[in-house]
Order: sequence, then structure tokens, then C-alpha cells
Amino acid sequence: MLRGAGLGASDLVVDVGCGTGRLTLPLAALTPARVVGVDAEARMLEVARSKDAAARVEWLRGSAYRLPLADRAAALVVMVMVVHLLRQRVRAFREAHRVLGTGGQLSVWTFTPRHVAEFYLNAYFPSIPMIDRPRFPSAEVLTAELCRAGFAEVRVEVREEVRRLDIADVVDRVRGRYISTLGMLPPLEYRLGLQQLEERLAQDRATTLAQRSEWAIITARTTTAE
Repeated sequence: MLRGAGLGASDLVVDVGCGTGRLTLPLAALTPARVVGVDAEARMLEVARSKDAAARVEWLRGSAYRLPLADRAAALVVMVMVVHLLRQRVRAFREAHRVLGTGGQLSVWTFTPRHVAEFYLNAYFPSIPMIDRPRFPSAEVLTAELCRAGFAEVRVEVREEVRRLDIADVVDRVRGRYISTLGMLPPLEYRLGLQQLEERLAQDRATTLAQRSEWAIITARTTTAE
């Protein structure tokens, strides 16, 4: 992503929905460009600042719909695991387009519909695919929305990641509702699914679950000045 953007020290990278800086800080370490992390949650930004000992990143409060940046200020805008949280995706894409200069790049990372359909927790929480299907649209839908927002040269890359997770780690994740979808489940379904996982943990702590993730990495560019 960074190589494709061809960034220099005078360029600006904006991480939209930066949270506690889990992506933002590694990005800042890999590029000479200035880096800004934007999030709507003040508490998240406080945690991010506390981890940024070198003060390498500027942390700003704002939303995907109203970025606290001037027109054409950025060379690269990043949205990683953000679009499924947006109720008005085209509006957010237009705002990203506003802050990007000529030839600027928007990089969107999200999960594919296939990922949703085959998610490793679906067997325990049957409502997950029903909840997430509309939140994780196809690359074709997102491409059309990016074009409506004014972007051109939209490219899509699909990447697969397969790994095995220890059952203890899975139980800890689910207890902490590590994905937003778990907080949207019917309470009884959540309790029963968690109970099944806890029972597997009690039966055999050496159990592992296979997690297959399929990412859609979408790159869109602005081509002409507004």
C-alpha cells in the first residue's frame, strides 16, 4: 500500500478510524510521510497517544464523514476494517476524496462476502452471517460506490489468510466481544454460543479452530483536480 502511494517526507497519510493506533503506529514507522490518526472516540485517541512515545503521529478527533483536514491535504487515506461500520459509505468516500490531492490514493481493507459466509464462528452464532452480510458488501458494490464518490482507477486485490487458533484464545476473544458483530447478537444466542466454546475448552485445552480470512484490498485514485 505504501509503495503504491509513492510517499515522500512532505506527504500526508491519514488513517481513518485509527482506534488505539494498532495500524497507525506501524504505518508511521514504515514511511517518511507525516501521519495523522483520526477517530471519533476520545478514549481511543488517549490510548494511542500514550503508545506514541516518539510523538510520530498527530492524533485528531473526527469522523469518516467529517475529517479535520483541509481540501487536498493528503496523499494517502487508509480505511482498514472501517467500511462495515459506516451507514453512509458513499458520503465517507466523498469526504476521503475531498482531502486527497490530485493522484491521491484511498486504500480500503475489508472482508469479502465469502469471508462472512464461511466465518469460523458461524457454527456457534448462526446470526453472524445474517448481521454481517449487508455490512460487508462485494468488491463490485464498493467499486461502484467509490466511482460515485468521484474516484477512478479502482483496483481490487483479494488475499486469503488461514491460521489455527487455540480454543482458549477464541474463548477469550468471544468473552471480550472482539468483533462488533458479537455485540449485535441476541443475548441468548451469544450466551449459548459462548457456553459451547467454553465446554470445548473444558474438554480439551489443546483444541484448535481453523480461521480462514478473505480480504478485499481496494485501491482507488483521484485523477484530476477539483
